[in-house]
Amino acid sequence: MAEDEEAIKSPQFKDRKGGLVFFGIIHLLLGGLCVLMTLVMILGVIVSTSVENATSSPMEFWMMTPAILFYVLLAVWFIWMGVGSIKARRWARALVLISSWFWLISGVTGIIFMLVFMPDMYAKMGESGQVPQNVVSAMKIVMSSIMVVFLFVIPGVFVLFYGSKNVKATCEFRDSNIRWTDKCPLPVLGLTLLLSYSALFAFWGSFGCYKGIPFFGIIISGNLGTVMYLSISILLGFLARGVYHLKLKSFWGSVALFLLGGISTFVTSYNVNIFEFYKCMDISPQSMELMKTLDLPSNFHMALYSGLWFAVIVGYILYTKKYFTDLPAQNMLTGEIDQ
Repeated sequence: MAEDEEAIKSPQFKDRKGGLVFFGIIHLLLGGLCVLMTLVMILGVIVSTSVENATSSPMEFWMMTPAILFYVLLAVWFIWMGVGSIKARRWARALVLISSWFWLISGVTGIIFMLVFMPDMYAKMGESGQVPQNVVSAMKIVMSSIMVVFLFVIPGVFVLFYGSKNVKATCEFRDSNIRWTDKCPLPVLGLTLLLSYSALFAFWGSFGCYKGIPFFGIIISGNLGTVMYLSISILLGFLARGVYHLKLKSFWGSVALFLLGGISTFVTSYNVNIFEFYKCMDISPQSMELMKTLDLPSNFHMALYSGLWFAVIVGYILYTKKYFTDLPAQNMLTGEIDQ
């Protein structure tokens, strides 16, 4: 009898509470880094606006706000996840695992993309003579190292740790309450977050920050572009809600929307020069001339990269099809992201 009571008190897994605290602290540090980046960007905007005879247009300062907002959201996210990880919460483990997978996939594709274009960019910097060749080589090594660490190593370690069965069991043992993240399979929860983030991005576009939306070979700007951004944002929000509740029609709606969006972006990237898109953003002529001196990707490479991204997203959505049965989401609690 005493042995049975001891078995109930002792978890039948390797307790990873220490690891959850350690990686929670790492998340807090990353959140602090994002706060610092936010302050630096805000300071840069303030200094730029105070410089006399500034050549940048007001729209260029307005264009900085998405980047600032992005770092603010990242700071909140990392700090929130850090606290949740330290407390061994179920929802923190689920959200960190999902976001780390997205981070890792984005990082790998970003590294591949940069490996294609970075050599040409650094070669041109050296050929111009404005930057010594040894400095160019050092910059290349430093930037490549930073990219590998932040885009591959860190998210890869997070995926391995938070995807561990012992970590999952630790969180379930220490947090016995059923959380909202438990009410649908993790792959579907990941799709819900992806749709929600896309809705937020489109909503920001409706404020006129991007000034143009690619649409099957043309760029639509003005009031019509604003309406399109807002409509897409609302649609993505409805799809996110339906996907979370495992509605089959929301699944097919997500497939159709991202498939059409991918085709539209691919066609536009291939046929429209990137500087045409920049013109819609009211970028100053001085900044446009500066960008023309850079070795920017060609239309073909931009189309190829965007097409690859949307293919990955559509493939991921199709992967989640097996979870959509129009049954209550609470009956589908066993789904995990495959390792």
